[in-house]
Amino acid sequence: MNLKLKYWLCVMLCISQLGIVQAQDSDGIYRSPVRKVLNAFSINFSTGYAITRYSHDLDGYYLIQTPQELLLTPNNGEPPSTTLIQGTTNWFNNPIRIDSIINQNVFEVPFNRLPNPVNNPLLRSQTQVFNADSLGLSYVGYGHGIPVNLSLHYNIADIRIGGGVQYEKHWVRKLKPTLLDTQIREYKTDFKSTNYWRYYGYIGYKFYNWWNYSFAAEIQLGRINAGQEFNTGAITRGIFTNIGVTIEDNWSEYFRVTLRPSIDIRSFSVAMPAGPTIRHAYPSFQLQIGFSFNYPEIPRSPMKADHIQLKHVLTDPKTGRRMEVRGQPFWKRQNPKVGENHRKLFRNKGRNKKKINPY
Repeated sequence: MNLKLKYWLCVMLCISQLGIVQAQDSDGIYRSPVRKVLNAFSINFSTGYAITRYSHDLDGYYLIQTPQELLLTPNNGEPPSTTLIQGTTNWFNNPIRIDSIINQNVFEVPFNRLPNPVNNPLLRSQTQVFNADSLGLSYVGYGHGIPVNLSLHYNIADIRIGGGVQYEKHWVRKLKPTLLDTQIREYKTDFKSTNYWRYYGYIGYKFYNWWNYSFAAEIQLGRINAGQEFNTGAITRGIFTNIGVTIEDNWSEYFRVTLRPSIDIRSFSVAMPAGPTIRHAYPSFQLQIGFSFNYPEIPRSPMKADHIQLKHVLTDPKTGRRMEVRGQPFWKRQNPKVGENHRKLFRNKGRNKKKINPY
């Protein structure tokens, strides 16, 4: 017999023996051990909105503003040549070296001097050079996205340990210079949108309960993969840290509606073809709403007419054994101790609350 097949047969046999031993508790009530294990896991799904702030310094570079684009060239102690410029374009996501650009002298025009030189079109499209070191020049901009998150965690009392994956459709706006905004143009990326995939592990702690609400602090650590718009050969992304609080509205023991505000701390570095690496910080704020549920540890009552909200014990008409069951679906708002089929009193419903005798 195949070795792998023998292994899985042994595993299944051990599980079945465990079920036989532990299925019936000391009180004589049947409870499935498999359900008990699955109940310790929570599945979470959420979506929402994210806003990202991009910022980076251009230390060690000259910014060259041509009529067509913005280029960077290393600051080697002397300004770039007035006749030949070598620079890097797309330095946000896909740096490309441009070997030669003629930097024309705008005062040497190929026709006779005009009485009013302002009318000379060449003067209105001149190339300008800015020393980012002496100016302290940097760029700042914003992006926004729609994240969709799926995660799984294991509950140990009030501690949560798990992991997840998140997809985000992300749009990047123009980046603006932090100074001389009347002279220096905004930086526009060569793409409108990209995709972010993030894979993470996390740990959390449920630190407070109030009525039907629970509050859990969580920390996520993981990596982000961007779309093909970012040159993976030139860009290095570090581990991101996400800090957030999950607010849960507990509808039942097994189902919760969640709201999670959180902050991302993250950055990436771009290796330039020439010159020092540029570090981009892009922290973000996210607000996500969703739901979380556990697999119920006890099944629904096998009797269709049974709508008791409390957990109760009955005899299974098919197997003849005593079993603990519930009479409500797991997603229905309820109190496991008293039930909540009629949470609002008749006298408080609609127009009845304005009547002296609502009955």
